[in-house]
Amino acid sequence: MQTTYSAEDLVRAAKGDVGTVSPEEVAAARAAGAVLIDVREPDEWAAGRIRDAQHIPRGTIEFKIGDAVSDKNTRIVTYCAAGSRAALAAATLKTMGYAGAIASDAGFDALIKHGLPVNDGDA
Repeated sequence: MQTTYSAEDLVRAAKGDVGTVSPEEVAAARAAGAVLIDVREPDEWAAGRIRDAQHIPRGTIEFKIGDAVSDKNTRIVTYCAAGSRAALAAATLKTMGYAGAIASDAGFDALIKHGLPVNDGDA
């Protein structure tokens, strides 16, 4: 019999596999040169994003990450609106050999409330 999992099960497993970081740790990682990958949808990205983050929607991360990050040892922090897609994306990156991938436990709004700099709209 095949085991089935809910979306919540998959997110919980992903967070356990890759770990998550707090907004303060995201800010520190960014300051230390980590690559921030925004995995939200294009309309979410267009409404605002963390300054210097790169946009790779979760649905295309497997295909586009190599163009954005060539060194698989680079520290990568994924973020989304609430943390679930970020965890799934980071788990995918780990599976692909990106050893430094980790997910933000906080979503975009929480990150900006903690002082990460933002580009508003299409700026």
